[in-house]
This record gives sequence, C-alpha cells and structure tokens, in this order.
Amino acid sequence: MRTRAASRVAAVLLGWATLAGAGPLRMVVADLPYPRVWEAALRAVLGYPIERAADGWIVTGWRERAPGPDEPEFERVAERVTLRVEPFGEGVSRVTVGVEARGWRSGQWIDVPETIQRAREVLARIRDDRG
Repeated sequence: MRTRAASRVAAVLLGWATLAGAGPLRMVVADLPYPRVWEAALRAVLGYPIERAADGWIVTGWRERAPGPDEPEFERVAERVTLRVEPFGEGVSRVTVGVEARGWRSGQWIDVPETIQRAREVLARIRDDRG
C-alpha cells in the first residue's frame, strides 16, 4: 500500500512553474492528503532553524553553508527558505517555495540573486519524500 502510494505521488507531481524569473517556484501535488504534504515540507527544511511553522507557512531562519560551484566569489553563503503549503482542492495541495540567499565577500553580505536552483532542490526534497 505504501509503495503504491509513493509511486502515485511520484506520478502525480505536476508543474514546476517559475514565477517572475528568479521568483518563487510552485509545485502542485495531487492524490496526497494535505497533512502528508505539510510533513514532507517540514522534513525538506530540517537543517534550517524554523522561525514559523503554522497556518500553511514555513519560514526558516538564516543558515550558513559552503558556497556552491556556481558561487566561487563568496567565502560563505547564508540562505533562508519560505514555504507556503495550501490545499488547492479535494486531495490537491499547492507548494510555493522561495529562497533568499546572501554571500560573504570582502567583509560584507551581498545578495545572491540566482536562487532558483536552491528552490528546485527544496521542491525535489518534498517531491521525493516518501513519508
């Protein structure tokens, strides 16, 4: 039963849509109860400090990480994630994720404008979650 449900989840994840270029990403999850999508979203940001997790919103605090291969100009990077999980109909939920990042360079924090890949990684963790 659990395996069948997991494969259905993988089969029914729809629509990675970019909003406004580097803005938030959305994913629609069908045939999975809202509470399971919510729990998967919480697990997707386990390594972040959680500032808020209520009423369909998950807002993390800043978490530092090593710069990625596409961020060699920074000594370190800090990022935070905002997730919105909302019921979108019978057995359908919509997940919206935004990632804000800043890099440390020359003694100051500079906004990292390209965070779309990091947002995709958060959505992938939700999508791949077998809960």
